[in-house]
Amino acid sequence: MLWCWLKYGLLPLRWQNSYLAGPDAPLQRACRAAARGRWEPAAQLFEDAGQDWERRSLYAQRLGDVVAQGSDRWLKEWRKARPGDPTPLVAELWTARGLGYSHAETDALWSRITELAPYHFEAHTSALQYWTAKWRGSHQLAREFAEKSAAGAPPGSLLAVLPVIAWYESHKDELGPVGYCPPDLRALVDAALTDAALADPDHPRLPEVRHLLGYFLYRQGRYRAAREQFRHVDGFTEALPWRYSRLAPLHYRAVRTKTGRRALMERRWR
Repeated sequence: MLWCWLKYGLLPLRWQNSYLAGPDAPLQRACRAAARGRWEPAAQLFEDAGQDWERRSLYAQRLGDVVAQGSDRWLKEWRKARPGDPTPLVAELWTARGLGYSHAETDALWSRITELAPYHFEAHTSALQYWTAKWRGSHQLAREFAEKSAAGAPPGSLLAVLPVIAWYESHKDELGPVGYCPPDLRALVDAALTDAALADPDHPRLPEVRHLLGYFLYRQGRYRAAREQFRHVDGFTEALPWRYSRLAPLHYRAVRTKTGRRALMERRWR
């Protein structure tokens, strides 16, 4: 097994973190502490984040996963010690999706969110899910939302990846590898790559974008570019497309291994 890892970049299963998309030492410490019943590191995370709504949203989501996987005693103790911690408004988008808010109700909620944080990545990806055909919209509505959001976003916001996500949600169950290669889709991936290159390297959602871009680049046969994206996020799998897989670590390992092997072959051919 070791020689496969050294030759092809195969990652041992024990290295795969299925709760995060990329490395975040403070968040990882807070999650470990919460799993052991301590709330103080989580409270410090939010205090340090201040009004960084993107980061606060990520922290709320990932710590919520800890609650779902185990005891909520630490959360109750936190609430007792510090009543009134704010909850990101974006969480209501999940409620809108699950309970079936009308389009008009969701539009009103969306207006409130964008007034506070017009380019919030998690808000946009959550809203995009609402507009997909599998939830409360259609392929066309999801595509229109993604295109409009990406067109109005500043460079480096990561929102250029929304049309790629919309395409994936509409086609993931229909096409083989060849289906990922049409020129219009390649152009969407290239736009998202440019946007990611302009993003703050510490943007908390950049690892999620790298996972998806790496997957699409792999599907398009652009193995060296895919390998570059995966290098930043190796060891983590909480992102599209892996989160849709029943065996996310194995799926990631398989794609990552093929990417590394084919990138070496691609280099030799040049």
